[in-house]
Amino acid sequence: MTRAIRTSSLSQQRPVGLPFRRGFSLLELIVVMSITSLLAGLLLPALSSVRENANRVKCGSNQKQLGQALIMYGGSHGERLPNASALDEFEPNSAELSKLRNAKPAQVNYAASGNQRIHVPKPLPDTSWDGLGHLFRWHYCGVPEIFYCPSHEGEHTLDKCEDMWDLEPSNKVLYGNYQYVGHKNWRTGSLNSLLRAEKLILVTDGLRTKSDYSHGVGYNELRGDGSVAWRDDPEIRTRLAALPPTDIDGLRSFNDLIYELFFPED
Repeated sequence: MTRAIRTSSLSQQRPVGLPFRRGFSLLELIVVMSITSLLAGLLLPALSSVRENANRVKCGSNQKQLGQALIMYGGSHGERLPNASALDEFEPNSAELSKLRNAKPAQVNYAASGNQRIHVPKPLPDTSWDGLGHLFRWHYCGVPEIFYCPSHEGEHTLDKCEDMWDLEPSNKVLYGNYQYVGHKNWRTGSLNSLLRAEKLILVTDGLRTKSDYSHGVGYNELRGDGSVAWRDDPEIRTRLAALPPTDIDGLRSFNDLIYELFFPED
């Protein structure tokens, strides 16, 4: 009778005809998790490499579009390039050649009223756009995304800077992710001309600091004929500082590096 009761109880717990299924043991679960972790460890570097290769292509595409915009700009300005204010300083600062817009200083005008001078705000033309930023200001290149490398993870990503792309003057400096050659050779004083075509390096990936060197092991390079090529050079990152140069020796050392890359024939 006891056996009959036990059999009846089992029948109530499991429908007739269904096989009995045993759950996973702790050991089996640990084995499955270990295999999953191992596969993930093998696949993630490969996926990361694929993503970086795609970013290099997108970065090169950005530079190619900048090249087309520079060629159009040059066609309207006697084959000259947009002015970069950093090169007109007494001591040129090539670390600022990735700057797109200067901070707009407060402008105050005065009007006489008897023996007093009254502050009269007066709108002034916006001259704060700089370097490659002129391409955006004058609608040669109207998409902010083009000025940012998709591999960049430093201070100046598109997400962090997108609120500064309003055409209204801003009190903040706006940077992109690409190093611009500027409108002139700052050592010889000669103006850079698009007529030099493939002999003129126009733009590279960012070189302002280590974090601006977005790809780490190399960089894309845009030339005056509109062509873009990839350059393997992991050593450059070791020659860049964590912060832009703040003293004259650091500035001159940085200028030497940039000059070496943009004017290799000089």
